[in-house]
Amino acid sequence: MSFINDSQYENNSFSFFGPVGMAFFEDGTVLDDTYPVKIVVSCFLGLFMMLSLIGNICTLTVIGRDRSMRTPTNCYLANIALIDLLTALFIPIEIYIIFIPDFYPLGEVGCRIHFILWDVLSNCSLLIITAFTIERYIIVTKPFLRQKLSLNSRVFKIVGVIWLVSLSFCIPDVFYIDLLERKEYVFCYYKLTSIVNIVVAIEIFVCFLMPMTIISVLYIKMLIALRSAKIKLRSSPVVGKQNRDKAVKMIAAVAATFFLAWSPYCVLRIMTVLPKCNYEDYYNVWKIMNYLCYNAYMATAVNPIVYSLMSRKFRQAFKDLLKSPRTLGRRRLTSVRNSIV
Repeated sequence: MSFINDSQYENNSFSFFGPVGMAFFEDGTVLDDTYPVKIVVSCFLGLFMMLSLIGNICTLTVIGRDRSMRTPTNCYLANIALIDLLTALFIPIEIYIIFIPDFYPLGEVGCRIHFILWDVLSNCSLLIITAFTIERYIIVTKPFLRQKLSLNSRVFKIVGVIWLVSLSFCIPDVFYIDLLERKEYVFCYYKLTSIVNIVVAIEIFVCFLMPMTIISVLYIKMLIALRSAKIKLRSSPVVGKQNRDKAVKMIAAVAATFFLAWSPYCVLRIMTVLPKCNYEDYYNVWKIMNYLCYNAYMATAVNPIVYSLMSRKFRQAFKDLLKSPRTLGRRRLTSVRNSIV
């Protein structure tokens, strides 16, 4: 923990948790928002958390308990659901900080875990969606490779590598994250040294800009391939083709949701490494972008809804999960009787 006074305080530090840029007035009061704004934002965050917990727990449950749902595609979706679920668990601390922005409550260890875990999850999400998109592109354009790609073990290896890459970018966080105490105020922050700026810039390129470019290009190419007569003639039967089309649409929906939700966070990180975007001159911009970053929690709630809208099998699995065991027992018994008759 760092204890500093006014003469030691510098503006080349940053925090996603608490006042933007740890800005405060000379008399010690923290820049704050009105209660109506706090209540409205907190209500939305609470709604996102509730929908995310229900939706992502249901997604993981139906994939885990039904063997027919354990496809390579659904393995990717299960990992996205796990990431979304862990991300949604940040919401209570976010709501706390909205109302008490000048006292970070989790201590020094919690501060480090908070930053590192948030960074890992945000990086991992888009990289997994990118791997998912590349796989679907190969299946659409080269159907003869479908059997080789339909191994869950291969997906587990790819996801494992993605988690390691995401975690590797967080190694500098261990050394530059700290808890700062100034009089009665406590902030969780990291120091923007030249090394951190370089790492953040590379991280933005590798984990956001490059993946979004790859996803956009491959999605356009998949659309062209699916509309091509030659591809349709070489493809599997109509049902297989329809399932493939739905998978491509699901990729587009999940990727678009991710882009809209996480792009403010990416912009905010870009602002941290630009020396001209200081807090004093652009505080309102920082403040707006900080609130837009809450869109990331919206994505965690929307993804399970996308799965149910885009996939009939997911939709039916969700319905079966929400039905009582007695109802499911009657349904299975009726099915058996009909097969005997």
